[in-house]
Amino acid sequence: MPRTIRCEQCQAMLNLPDQVPAGKKLKCPKCAHRFTVTEKDANSASTRPGELDAANASTYYEIPKAAIPNLDDLPSPRAEGDLREAFDLPLLASDAEKSVGGAPAVVSDAGALFRDEPRRKRKPTGAEARMHARRCSRCGGVVPQGMSICQSCGTDQDSGMMVGLDDDLTPPPPPRPTGIPLHIAIPGMFCGLAGGVLAILSLVQSARVEDGVYRYGWLMLGVVAGYGVYGAVQFLRGKSVKVLILALTLGAIVNVIALIGLPIFEANFADSADVVVRNTSAAEDPDAGELSDYEYKPLVDRLDQQRIQLGVAFLVGYALFAAYLNSPPVKKYFIRRSLPF
Repeated sequence: MPRTIRCEQCQAMLNLPDQVPAGKKLKCPKCAHRFTVTEKDANSASTRPGELDAANASTYYEIPKAAIPNLDDLPSPRAEGDLREAFDLPLLASDAEKSVGGAPAVVSDAGALFRDEPRRKRKPTGAEARMHARRCSRCGGVVPQGMSICQSCGTDQDSGMMVGLDDDLTPPPPPRPTGIPLHIAIPGMFCGLAGGVLAILSLVQSARVEDGVYRYGWLMLGVVAGYGVYGAVQFLRGKSVKVLILALTLGAIVNVIALIGLPIFEANFADSADVVVRNTSAAEDPDAGELSDYEYKPLVDRLDQQRIQLGVAFLVGYALFAAYLNSPPVKKYFIRRSLPF
């Protein structure tokens, strides 16, 4: 029996479900307001009219038969001319075949229904085909059992598409080494150690000698040696090889000036006490009385041969070391270090 209840907010009339208990919370579908069913609403009577309220007299209205027209008396629709012309249909069978497509009707063989023809073998696909080894449909290679992609041409036997196998079948490259390789670590550590020792020695010698050209020369050598240590550190870190080459070039210039150029300058502009020496052959030879007691020392004897040979050795070592720093293995290492990945 339907009952109604009114929403407290929007005053909408809502149907109350049967046997709803008092205190049940309902939600209005119109305004979404939640309200509680009271005891009065839960025990209210049905609002639908009962059987006793129905009228005794029937409200059926009988239509008179005279008002209903006879279907036989209704006029039938007529079209002018033939229906084929009205609906634009072909008049002959040949015209109908042409309108369909011009192809003659295909007559099937009824006797074929009763013939016992051999059943065609179905080609296996999917998991059934992967159960056995098979030939590739493109190159004829052998596709192993359990696989659908040919290892020779990369054709998928199920879909017929080409699949790239370079990334799948090619073994991954070896991991990139993280430490410093030996051909970089050994020369870098040697240059750093040599530069540090030479810098300390230069500072000590500059403090020992008197003020003059030699003191400034030792100081300049110490600065170049310190710069060489910095270049060796950059070389070991893989940042740059140019800094170390520049430091070695500056060291070679200092070497030429100190060990080659300076001995030659001192030999040509030496003091007279070093150039003129006493002649000892006059006292031994009786025929050498006319010779002077003093003679000039030759230029070759006045040169410091050891310093010059040491300077030449340093130049040869510099040339070999610079050639090694410009070799392909070292260049390849620094190019690889400069890449972003």
